[in-house]
Amino acid sequence: MSGHQITAKPQPRVNEVSEPFWTGVNEGRIRLQRCLNESCGRVIFYPRVCCPFCHGSELEWTDAAGDGKVISHTTIHRAHHDGFNGELPYVFAAVELAEGVIFYGQLRGAPTDGTSLVGSKVRAEFSEHGPDRKIVVFRPA
Repeated sequence: MSGHQITAKPQPRVNEVSEPFWTGVNEGRIRLQRCLNESCGRVIFYPRVCCPFCHGSELEWTDAAGDGKVISHTTIHRAHHDGFNGELPYVFAAVELAEGVIFYGQLRGAPTDGTSLVGSKVRAEFSEHGPDRKIVVFRPA
């Protein structure tokens, strides 16, 4: 055994509300909720039990295209958890998906020198994150 120990990354808390989202991610899909109220119809992220806009309780799951644009980002030089130390430095971005929701994740393959990436088009990918768990990451499109 080497002196290098790999630290497990923190895992998401999956519950009955978020389980369809996480199952989709493990299958390579971003699943979002859509409000079925005729006067609303908004797309929702993160998973909820009712629409945060009209408070309607009828929601359906729909697949997102996976395309978006960077609306904000930062370069991480010091990880918040030891499990990410091997990836430093990396870009962490707020991405507006084509469906209109804001999603946060690593932007892999992006410059870490402080170059502005705001407005850049990105595409979702799915990355191994732990035993039987994937997460959404992005790459420049």
